[in-house]
Amino acid sequence: MKKILSIALFSAALSAFGQTYCIPAFSNGCGGGDEIDSFTIPGISFNHSDTGCSNGAYGDYTSQTINLNAGVVYPFNITHQYGTQKVRIWIDLNNDGTFDETAELVGAASSTFTTINSTDGAIAVPAGASPGMHRMRVATRYNVEPVPCNTAGYGEVHDYSVNIGAAPGCLAPTNLSVSAIGANSATLSWTAPSSAVGVGYEYYISTSSAAPVSTTPASGSVSNPAAGTSLPNLLPTTNYYVWVRSVCSTADKSGWSTSAAFRTVCGTVTPNFTFDFSSGINECWKQADGGTPATGPTGTTSEWYESGFLNNGYTGAMKMNILTYSFNPATFNSWLITPTFNLSAGGYRVSFDYGLTEAYDTSAGTLGSDDLVQFAISQDGGTTWTVVKTWDANNSPSNTANQYVLNLTGYNSADTKFAFYATNGAVADASETDFFIDNFVVEQNVLATSEATAAANTIKAYPNPFSEVLNISNTEGVKQIVITDAAGRLIKTVGNPATPLYLGELKQGIYMIILEMKDGTQKTIKTVKK
Repeated sequence: MKKILSIALFSAALSAFGQTYCIPAFSNGCGGGDEIDSFTIPGISFNHSDTGCSNGAYGDYTSQTINLNAGVVYPFNITHQYGTQKVRIWIDLNNDGTFDETAELVGAASSTFTTINSTDGAIAVPAGASPGMHRMRVATRYNVEPVPCNTAGYGEVHDYSVNIGAAPGCLAPTNLSVSAIGANSATLSWTAPSSAVGVGYEYYISTSSAAPVSTTPASGSVSNPAAGTSLPNLLPTTNYYVWVRSVCSTADKSGWSTSAAFRTVCGTVTPNFTFDFSSGINECWKQADGGTPATGPTGTTSEWYESGFLNNGYTGAMKMNILTYSFNPATFNSWLITPTFNLSAGGYRVSFDYGLTEAYDTSAGTLGSDDLVQFAISQDGGTTWTVVKTWDANNSPSNTANQYVLNLTGYNSADTKFAFYATNGAVADASETDFFIDNFVVEQNVLATSEATAAANTIKAYPNPFSEVLNISNTEGVKQIVITDAAGRLIKTVGNPATPLYLGELKQGIYMIILEMKDGTQKTIKTVKK
């Protein structure tokens, strides 16, 4: 019996490799990064790495045998050095020396330009595949689906040997799908396999597309006959991948299924929250191109776009170019709207950096006669708006980093939104300016010592020299002010200070204005009385 079996396997191998297969080619080769740099099948620990671009864009690796089973789906990963790849995998199931483009296609996947170095997919070995040795062809091509005997484009092909075994007794579920996707949860469902599932199912969820292996601990489990489960404790606006396997008995588990991918949606933010626009805005920010704060926004686009703050570079802030053409006096009303915030706990503040320059320049600019930028707040999810700050021709911001801070006293809605509204008006002024915002923060209005020290360092005394009146730029965090002469002799103490300070009684000379802060720190400002 063993002798007969050996002869049969030898005959199958001879049949598989005695054929003359076409040698594919790519007219543009694979030297530009369109190669199969590594090919892995994690579920069976197959890893063929660092192969680079083969001579002639074809690698014959049939000396390597990959063991697969009929009726099983095997996740795979291929890395490249350039994106937008189309991957196709065929197995010559009837060992006739050709790869049928449709009937013998067992894997297909694509990458995008943003997933530049990786393509993930799955090899689905047909349940009726003949056991024994076969040839497998793995092909990648830039932006176009390859064919088994490819001749054109950029890409590469690898050939391998596969030994197909009988279908296992415990099969993985199929047809995974994810529904009811929220900010923090989703619902997963699947189709049960034909094999008997005595115990239930295990699932594995990850933010990485890397497939689990047999020893990977499951994220959760459900008992048979359940064909789905909820996925709790997820993060908003996050990409997830999930796999399922059958637990046919305590000693018999299937391989992991192919993955289902999904992205959670935006959720209500409970501060603290910081957004630095390092990649522009995400889907939780909205834009609108019509309406005013009095009527509310309309539309879904606007003139706001990503740029470098104060025209330094091209990324990391949001910018509005404000101009009205005399030959085309179209008025725009552009909105940039934040995610929704839950401020019901109270005690928050909002802050952001802003500035204004000449258009596409770093020099100072001035808003036109009817140009307008406003910062507004809604406590009903964006239906009605209250303007809390306006910039126009009378108070054009400087071309340096300015910071706006607002204590959100009285703003306690769980449905709060903020918005930046800009309009160019109808008057064709000569000015053309760029308005910028950056580093948007909503946080608890409690200063740590280091923050309070930093805040104190921004306090200024003016005018300096002074005659009768001395102004302190911000006394909110000041407990008292101590005034001494140049020799350190105490002249005057002002408790719970307000500004301005009336110091006309002081003689001419140098005075030290010592700000004793509520957090115990101090700041000393040297002044001159004229």
